[in-house]
Amino acid sequence: MPHIAFIGECMIELSGSKPDAIFGSAQLGFAGDTLNAATYMARTSRLLDQQTTNTGKDANANTASYITALGTDAYSNAMLNAWQKDSIATDLVRQIDGALPGLYAIQTDAAGERSFSYWRANAAAKQMLSDGHDDKIRNAFGQMDGIYLSGITLAILSDKDRQKMIQLAGDFADQGGKVYFDTNHRPRLWANDQTAIAAYDAIAPLCHTVLPTFDDDAALFGDASPHDTAKRWLDAGASEVIVKSGGDPTTFASQKGDIGTIAPPVITDIVDTTSAGDSFNGAFLGAKAHGNTTQQAIEIAQKVAGRVICRHGALVDISDLTFA
Repeated sequence: MPHIAFIGECMIELSGSKPDAIFGSAQLGFAGDTLNAATYMARTSRLLDQQTTNTGKDANANTASYITALGTDAYSNAMLNAWQKDSIATDLVRQIDGALPGLYAIQTDAAGERSFSYWRANAAAKQMLSDGHDDKIRNAFGQMDGIYLSGITLAILSDKDRQKMIQLAGDFADQGGKVYFDTNHRPRLWANDQTAIAAYDAIAPLCHTVLPTFDDDAALFGDASPHDTAKRWLDAGASEVIVKSGGDPTTFASQKGDIGTIAPPVITDIVDTTSAGDSFNGAFLGAKAHGNTTQQAIEIAQKVAGRVICRHGALVDISDLTFA
C-alpha cells in the first residue's frame, strides 16, 4: 500500500451553534485540513481493505503519516494518541517544550454553513521545519510514496520556511514521489493575494494531483468554471486535477487528456459542511491507493463527504459505509 505523509496544522476545536451558546455547552475536539484528510484516508483505506478482502482485519495500518509541530502539553499528547489509534503514524511530529497547538471556535447556521474564529498566531505548527527538523523530514521522505499539503500549510509558515517546504516538495518530486495539493485558500492567512499566487505557482509544476475547491480558486484566480480551474492547474504543470464543487458535479482532467464530470448524490439533510473537502480528498487518495480508477475514487470520495456533511464536526464515524 502506498504511504502518504500529510503536512500541516492541527488545532484544538471548540464547536457550538453560536457564540453566546458556546460557554457551558461547547464541545472540545481537534481538527485541521490536512489532518482531516489524513484521517479519512486512513479510515477509507481500512474500510476498503475490510470490504475487498472480507477479513475484517486492519491490514493497512499506517498508510498515512502526519507531519506537524505540537507542544508537550496534555492537549498535544491527546492529539497524538488519537491519531495513532486511527493508524496514522506520528514519528515525524515535532514536539516543542512550552509550545501549544492553535485554537479555533466554529459556529454553524441552520443550513450547516460554518464560520470560524482563530487563535493561532503562536501555534506550534509554525515551527515544524525549524531547528533542523526539515532535514529529518527530507530523510524520511525516502520512505514515502506521496506527500500531501495545502494552501494553509504554506500560509502558516514564515517566508523562509515556506520556501523550504516548496523545496522539500520539489526534491521529493524529482525523486519520483507524488505531490498532492489542495489550494484551500484562506485570504486572512496571507499577506496579500500576490504572495499566495506566487506560492501556488511554485508548487503547481511539482504536483501529481491537485484537489482544489472551485469556489476557493474562483475567488482568487477569477476562474469562470470548474473546467477553467482544471485547465489553469494543468497549464501550470500539474499532472491531474480534481475540482470539487460542493453539491455540483466534480470535474476531473489530466495531462493524458482524460476529462469529465461526476455528479454527487443528492443530500438534503446537511447539518455541517466542516471538512467536506478534506474528507473528499482523503477518501479519494485512500481509494486510489486501493487501485480504484479516478472515476471510482471520486464516487467513493463523494460518498464519504456526503456522510461527513450530515454529521456535526470535522471527524465523524464512517465505519458503516459500504463502497460496493
